[in-house]
Amino acid sequence: MAKFMEPISLSDEFTTDHAHWMLDRYCKILTESGHSPVPYPDLEERIGASRLQVPHFETLNHALWMCVKTREFIRQGRMAKSYRWIGMIQGLLFTNGVYNLAELREHNRHQGE
Repeated sequence: MAKFMEPISLSDEFTTDHAHWMLDRYCKILTESGHSPVPYPDLEERIGASRLQVPHFETLNHALWMCVKTREFIRQGRMAKSYRWIGMIQGLLFTNGVYNLAELREHNRHQGE
């Protein structure tokens, strides 16, 4: 069995605590707005599809699913993938009007409470 480890940080400025803080925030807002962690069905068929063909609700369900998967990647020490997925999650949240760019920038700069 693979041994899981909790990495110290993604970089000098982006710790796993920070990543979990962002994921907690994103999971909370998506769950409170009625979303469930559901990946896109038939993802391979959707590659190249028009963005106008994907309903916003389904997109945000996928974002919530990505939050859950990102926590797994962090636990496995797959930090580069975790970092990319958080960026994608933020992109989905922005394009669907959940957060604006200034808010997301502040999430990235968060130093703890």
